Amino acid sequence: MDEKFILITSSYLVMSSFLEVKNRVLSKRDRSSRGRIDQHAVTICSLINSRPEYYTTSSCSGRFHLYRGVGNKSDNADTKKSLGKGEGGFDRFRIHHGFIKDGEEARRYFNLETLEEDPEGGGIRLWRLISMRIWTLGKGTGRGEGEGECECEGDGEEEEEEEEEDSPQQPPPQSHPSIPSIPLTFNESSLIWLRYESFILHVCAISLPAADALMSAARRAGYKTVGVQSSGATSKVDGKVIVQILGDEFLETPLFSTPGYSEILAKMVNDRQRRNWDKIGRFEREVKGMVYEEGRGGRKHYDVVGDVAVVKDVEIKVVAVQNDSLSGVQKRSNLTIVAGNHSRMGKDGGLVTTHQEFGIKCLVDLNRTFFTARMGPERIRLCNCVSRGENVLSLFSGVGLEGLMIAGRREISGMTFVEINPVAVNCLRRGLELLGRNKAVVVKGGGMAAKERVKILEGDALAILSDLSDEAFDRIIAPRPKEGGKDGDLSDGIAGAEFLKAMLPKLKERGEVHWYDFAADHEVEGGCERTKKGVEDVVGEMGWRTEWLHAGKAGSGSIAKRQFRVCVDFRVHKKD
Repeated sequence: MDEKFILITSSYLVMSSFLEVKNRVLSKRDRSSRGRIDQHAVTICSLINSRPEYYTTSSCSGRFHLYRGVGNKSDNADTKKSLGKGEGGFDRFRIHHGFIKDGEEARRYFNLETLEEDPEGGGIRLWRLISMRIWTLGKGTGRGEGEGECECEGDGEEEEEEEEEDSPQQPPPQSHPSIPSIPLTFNESSLIWLRYESFILHVCAISLPAADALMSAARRAGYKTVGVQSSGATSKVDGKVIVQILGDEFLETPLFSTPGYSEILAKMVNDRQRRNWDKIGRFEREVKGMVYEEGRGGRKHYDVVGDVAVVKDVEIKVVAVQNDSLSGVQKRSNLTIVAGNHSRMGKDGGLVTTHQEFGIKCLVDLNRTFFTARMGPERIRLCNCVSRGENVLSLFSGVGLEGLMIAGRREISGMTFVEINPVAVNCLRRGLELLGRNKAVVVKGGGMAAKERVKILEGDALAILSDLSDEAFDRIIAPRPKEGGKDGDLSDGIAGAEFLKAMLPKLKERGEVHWYDFAADHEVEGGCERTKKGVEDVVGEMGWRTEWLHAGKAGSGSIAKRQFRVCVDFRVHKKD
């Protein structure tokens, strides 16, 4: 047999197997406290997951917290039995993934006298103490008022549960004779410490050459602690390579009640967080430009020879040609079947198929609704932004795959779809039935529980928004339709302003918006400033403040020559 044919077949089988595992891992339920990826890790994880050779398994964008005890979380299994109940372990609280904004917030966060009555201190709402017995402040017994999980995420990969059984008691560590013992006049385990930990990312790569390409990109971005953590039989996925990328910003210091100390610590933490996030941004740019071709297998769907397309994929049953651009408010296509089963085109002009991404299915009428598989990376990015317990509004939802993915993969409280196209609404309703029967749904209660959280509203977005309650939603997704001359780099940036004015009152304080626009290539490279200014003008008119979270291309392709659909994510502050 031809050796080249054997090599190509082997490469195809490896890629197919890898993609199957990738799809299974990324489809798992995120069991972190917020049920989502850190905001500043969403983009880099989405960029990596959009490439067929990689998928992320865990991430943290950088955090700081207070802790008490000896060692760290991994030491707790050894200490909780030997030290006795309530007498040791590793206690962590006031976990924070952002900045300390000002002196008042710094004094609140580092105030050691208010740990009991103010356990958040400006950190995350759900906090977790790792020891077997939660300390009541000033005592060695009792439990705290609440427990949660650390906000570091596993990108779909479930974390192992902590063992509740007693671990075998380990002998005490032996003192090294060359290290002098310095007597202390206080109990060291009672100290409260501050720790800052920078970005960490674990990625599964299909091969060592693929891992090397990613590690080279990380090193170019400035990361020094980069390497293969495990491979082959030692990794969680046999035959795959696990890469670890770790930032080098770190801080650990005991806390004391000293005037002015809080502001000094806040500056130290903020400086490290800023350098950490800047480095993540450089890594994102390196990954965007990363080239990896060696050993790439997978399926090539067709070859183009002259003006003939030779289709190789046996799973393709119909080939259709789009005769002109999308038309009307409902964005209908004009497709003609040129090969395959011509009876698939219904008498009503519908060309219906079932599409699947990461285990979630939707129904698509390709001729009478707008849908593109090129938005797949953007849909998984949106899903990764959603936290547990959120109420989400999806405007201009079309067939609703992004919302169905969120409902099926995130522990949300509700999902509301708004769509004017009756054909798309019918596809969405049928997709919702598929979700209810889908055994791949990972939220608690399965597909039926996810289905019950969904509401579908048919009609004009502006009319429906006027009937919705104010401050009802934590997140709004708005892939608005194109408005002709108002869009693009030659416009004045006001496209979609009436939709913004109508939907922003429906957002809760500090709620987040995914706002879609259309921009030229030079605008994308410049950070979508025209789009941002248009949003800021509207938000400012309403007396609120905008906090920018993300700006970039949406999806993997262009909509026209040098023209792209872009998405800007922002948070709205209504009270400050």
